[in-house]
Amino acid sequence: MSFMDKQSNRKFVTLLSITIALWALFFWQGIVTAFDIWWGNEIFNHCLFVVPTSAYLIYQKRNQVPTCSIKPTLLPLACIVPFCFLYVVGQVGDIQLFMHVAVFTILPLLIWSLLGHDASKVIIFPLFFLLFAIPIGEQLIPHLQEVTADGSVALLKAVGIPLYRSGLYIEIPAGRFLVAEACSGVSFFIVSIVIGSLFSYLSFVSIKKKLAFVTISVFLPVLANVIRVFGIIYIAHKTDMEYAAGADHLIYGWFFFAFVIVCLLGIGELMRDKNIPVDTAQNANVNQTADISLKKPTAIFSVLCLFGLWGTSYSLSGLENTQAAFSQKEIQSLLECNKHNVGWRPVVEGADGISRKQYLISDICQAVLIQANYYSQDSELVSGLTLLYSEKEWSLENTKSEKVQIGDQQVMVSFIYLTSPTEQKVKVTKWYEVNNRVFTSNIKAKLYVTFLKMTRQYNGGRLLMLAVPQEANTIEFQITEYYE
Repeated sequence: MSFMDKQSNRKFVTLLSITIALWALFFWQGIVTAFDIWWGNEIFNHCLFVVPTSAYLIYQKRNQVPTCSIKPTLLPLACIVPFCFLYVVGQVGDIQLFMHVAVFTILPLLIWSLLGHDASKVIIFPLFFLLFAIPIGEQLIPHLQEVTADGSVALLKAVGIPLYRSGLYIEIPAGRFLVAEACSGVSFFIVSIVIGSLFSYLSFVSIKKKLAFVTISVFLPVLANVIRVFGIIYIAHKTDMEYAAGADHLIYGWFFFAFVIVCLLGIGELMRDKNIPVDTAQNANVNQTADISLKKPTAIFSVLCLFGLWGTSYSLSGLENTQAAFSQKEIQSLLECNKHNVGWRPVVEGADGISRKQYLISDICQAVLIQANYYSQDSELVSGLTLLYSEKEWSLENTKSEKVQIGDQQVMVSFIYLTSPTEQKVKVTKWYEVNNRVFTSNIKAKLYVTFLKMTRQYNGGRLLMLAVPQEANTIEFQITEYYE
């Protein structure tokens, strides 16, 4: 920032350093959990480069920013305050998505507040680019799996390969394939959008070209992944499973992904604006001074400190862990049985206690009711780590809403229809019970638990999971409580 006078330069650097330090101090939990995801989840490995890339893009504009009038503004406070509150909610309720969205939205807002409107316009894309550091997108996996399965089946039929599809299982004469999470192409999808956005910023002036290229970067990886899965199955069919099976398809996937990125950049080169104007700072601005007042930044710092201390108070308050006296659940209309171990088993994490009961349907032991109790303050009732089925053992076929009789009320729940490689078919559902209230929505249950924790009213909850044969009429089941 050589075009500001030295005093203003030092003052701005000091304020920027204090801002980033406070941001890191009060939002360290969100930063650390985000970094753990970046490092440990290959879907989000690219996020490790987002913040350094954004910093470099801002550094490239260092000689242009001082040519504008740098005037700190309080306007971003209208957004900073709600996002700070969102962070506290995420911190108390252990909702990492809230924390990550808040952390990497507040940072560009803080920089905007320090620079002011005119100077921030110069680096608007680098500030926007910071949002790609939010580790979000795993929710797209089931949808991308379905699209990939539908597209590859259509191509296999087009070339005349006989097949049978059951959920995400695709069976051909040579063998059976599963369109697993690793085959969804979600990592390709997210990285393609990030690269497409960055390339459009560096290569295009026209807004239409930028939007067109970003659109291409959205649809190209989806189409390419369909072709990749089709190619793997086609090669396996032609070679009688000698190739493209086992680990081969993962290796082929990485090479194919690299090829798709090269194709994307090639399309970008064809579309590139050949004569991009180069912005240069003029010496005429050497005497320009920046109006950097301390009053507005101090107000911003006060807001950060207020919300930071509020969130920290929940971590240091030492809430007592209380074990509630949970009754057990049973299906009143069916007989309990233990002759055979039903194959369905969910993945339950962090429960303080789990009970499992099996019941007879049509004289066959095949219905299961599982209850997981969460009564400590540190246990997480609604968690993304809790899964209704293992992808290695089951494949999703369909989803339907049906009614289940719980006590004296009928509750509409969402059943997922599953099939196994051995053609066993079940439908599974779950619901939560918190403070005598029933929730079938993960989001509503999570927000209610967070509200109870923030108001010191949380006494624990329980998760109920029910699995029955697909042909069973679940509305006849009466789920009741009993005390041991």
